Amino acid sequence: LNLALKVAEQVEALGQRALLTRDDDSYPYFSERADIANNADADVFVSLHRNSFEGAKGVEIWISYKASSDTVEFAEDLLSLLEDVGISKNRGVKKGTVADPKDDYYVNKLTNMTSCIVELGFIQSDEDNRLYDENMDAYAKALAGSAVKEALRALDEAK
Repeated sequence: LNLALKVAEQVEALGQRALLTRDDDSYPYFSERADIANNADADVFVSLHRNSFEGAKGVEIWISYKASSDTVEFAEDLLSLLEDVGISKNRGVKKGTVADPKDDYYVNKLTNMTSCIVELGFIQSDEDNRLYDENMDAYAKALAGSAVKEALRALDEAK
């Protein structure tokens, strides 16, 4: 949540509107989050998470298994920007879900715009936790800049 608030602040500083699906410790269903974005006619949806698995580390981004080339490029650019800031390991851009590469996580399945899930490190990894704490502001700037760039690309394409 702290990172999402910082990303929203950075998006606004870049002159764009940021819409959060939550701004407190509530937990709307993923379908509700998608509805919020769809009803707002959002241009890009970025879902921020921390991963969980003992002994693993790094950052990965999940997109729809049928993502467009623009979505793939957006996710790859975003991951590259985060890597430039400093991450323990680039785990890549992944399609589908862990369980099924021909299925999607709800927010990627239910949103009508470019969407991705950013798994920003593993909570069991001391290195990921240190990097997350040290780089939160820089991560927010990278995430915001990439999201705004993608939103402007989508708007330009829609013209």
